[in-house]
Order: sequence, then structure tokens, then C-alpha cells
Amino acid sequence: MDKLLSMRVFNEVVELGSFTRAADHLQMSPAVVTRHIAALESQLGTQLLLRTTRSLSLTERGEIYLERSRRILEDVYDTEAVVSSAAKAYSGILRLSSPINFGLHFLPAIMHEFQDRYPDIAFDIMLTDEPIDLVGMGRDIGIALSGNIVNPDTVTRSVLSTQMVLCATPQYLRRHPPLTVPGDLSKHRCVALSTQQRERDLWQLQKRDGSIDTVSIKPAIICNTTAMAYQCVFSHLGIGAFISVIARKALESGQLVRVLDEYEIPGRELLIAYPSRRYLTSKARVFIDFLIAQAFIAQALDARPDSP
Repeated sequence: MDKLLSMRVFNEVVELGSFTRAADHLQMSPAVVTRHIAALESQLGTQLLLRTTRSLSLTERGEIYLERSRRILEDVYDTEAVVSSAAKAYSGILRLSSPINFGLHFLPAIMHEFQDRYPDIAFDIMLTDEPIDLVGMGRDIGIALSGNIVNPDTVTRSVLSTQMVLCATPQYLRRHPPLTVPGDLSKHRCVALSTQQRERDLWQLQKRDGSIDTVSIKPAIICNTTAMAYQCVFSHLGIGAFISVIARKALESGQLVRVLDEYEIPGRELLIAYPSRRYLTSKARVFIDFLIAQAFIAQALDARPDSP
């Protein structure tokens, strides 16, 4: 059998932790994946993997082979990337995950402009507000908020420093007591996220001088996605905390109003992530560079003096 292909199969099995997931990712049958691993072990005269019906682990020899074979594959990929034409390098499917609101509000425009430049790159998009495991999800790249990446070996680059603001509709505010200090939130209906355990019951509000007030809230509604929380606030159900670039248009149009506008909830970094143990393809690299350039534009807009 093709030894380089068998090496790649072995690396995929280890990375994805499953013969079946590796077969799906490589578009092979599980039986073919099994034959590749068996052929490697036969040629090497040693067992590389310990497998049961529920678990998969490396033997000591398997760990050595994984490290060495990974270097070989990366050298091969690097060589191919150098000699390939740009048109060939910038083609294929890019598997991407993103937070739901970022995906709904920003990704379509980003993909439109990106595909104008690189029409042979297609996108496979997965939207989730849950913590992400790129390898387990079979994603090439993930966009995520800091703290929402499962695997500590994942490589991340900061895309955008986010600011979060408290918002409600004018209709909601007319029917409820005025807010002048953070403690007034305890008298209001709040919309919180179940995916952010700490922020679900405690909101930290930062004043412009840097001082922080921690306020205990009793959420009237708890959602597992920011998109749902956003719609709840739009439906006059309470006060929510949103990234300012997401809320800007609604704030400018008057559909939403900032409350306690001398305060912000300390933001989180918007990150772009990719598995550290997987070769970063040319199409992935060019998309990362493009996205970071777009983010600088968004951050500059968010810093305008007339921004809400």
C-alpha cells in the first residue's frame, strides 16, 4: 500500500480518535482505514494502536511513529504547497465553525467578498455557541470567543477585541423602573446565556474609569444561543448584553437603547483557531489573513467617536 497515504490515515485516526471519523474525513470506508493501519503495523513489525470498542490509544512505539510521521507529512505538504500553482492552492472546501450571531451578521458578507477573490474556495459552515473542539467537529478553522475552545493545543490568533453593551427596547424600558445604577438591574428582567455559566447570574459592569461593579441578577430567560437571546430582547422581554458591533445597527436605528451607558461588560477576544497538529492549508491561511484584515476594519468602526 502507499506508505505516505497510510501515514496520513494513521495521523487522521489519532487526531480524530476514531477509525470511523477518520474514514469519513478521508472519504474512505472504515475497512480501508483498518487495512492501512494493519499494513503499517505489519511493515513495522510492531503495534501502533491499542483499540477496544470504546477507546483508542497509542502504544509507546505508536507515539514515536506519530511524531516522526507527522514531520514527514508536514514536509511533504510544504513541498507540494511551494510547487503548486496559486490557483490550485486556493481551491477546495474550507470547513469553518463560528458563533451563531457572528455567522448570521457578518459571515455572509465576508464570504461574498472572499469568494470574489477566491472563487474556487467553497465553505462548509457550522454555527454554534457551544465550546468548540475543532478536531472532533472535523473543522479546518474555528471562529470563537476566548474561553470557548476545548483543546488546549489549538493554535489561536486574536481577530477582534470585543466590547459588550447592555441593551433593551424602548417599549420594555417604558414599562419598567428607570435604571441609574448597576444595582437597579435586580429589579429588571434580564436575558442570559446558559453557555456562559459565570455571566448567567453575575454581570460585571466596568465603568469608564476602570472600576468594576459585580451585580447579581435573576434571569427571566436563559438561552443557549446569542441569536435567541437577541430575539428575546427585540421582543421586549428584558435587558441583554451583546457585542457592540452586533448591536450597532439596532442602536443607531433606535430599535434598541443602551442602558447604564456609562458601563460596559468587559469584552472577550474574538479568536480564529486551527488545530496545532494539522497542516494549515493555503486556502485556510489566506482566509485567516483576510478575516483579520476585515476585523481591523470592524474594530476601527467600533472605535468611532459617534459609535453608541
